[in-house]
Amino acid sequence: MNHQRRNILFTLGASLTGFFSSTALSTAGARSPNQLNTQVTVNTANLQKLVDRASIIDAVNIIGMGADLRDWKACRAAFADRVLTDYTSLNGGTPNTVAADTLVTGWADFFSKTFKATQHMITNHIVTVNGDQATCTSHFRAHHIYLGGESGKTWTLGGFYNHRLTRIKGRWKVIQMKMTWTYEEGIRPG
Repeated sequence: MNHQRRNILFTLGASLTGFFSSTALSTAGARSPNQLNTQVTVNTANLQKLVDRASIIDAVNIIGMGADLRDWKACRAAFADRVLTDYTSLNGGTPNTVAADTLVTGWADFFSKTFKATQHMITNHIVTVNGDQATCTSHFRAHHIYLGGESGKTWTLGGFYNHRLTRIKGRWKVIQMKMTWTYEEGIRPG
């Protein structure tokens, strides 16, 4: 692999590190006796798959991170203009399609009136891409500390998300978000 191509690979970011770690060593000629003699063909299509996967995970993650940082603009940017939300496992009812602006404004209002701090951890992403459509299934754990500073007044919710995304003007946007909870601890908001 030539020097310029190797630099491009290493600048793609931390999300690609694991994929290229053994490949970079073997293609650079620094094989250990125990290392498999395999190479991954690095071409535009493979790089696009990796970039798409990283971009999809970023879109999913910024929803929770944006809420935690109260960066509602970043949170809103992850969504298409309309989004189907499904919280029926927690609240009952039916899934609802809403304008993303309305959804995020509602979250901002609810969070500011209810929680002192939140932490959403979204992990173990399984991404499937089919052209300009994608799905991402991931685990989540959301910890909420209520306003008022009462010691121990928290709510923690865990489970998994199913996100559907579409590529709009070259960017991955969430068009559907389904949350399925598997456990909760503490006091659910009333």
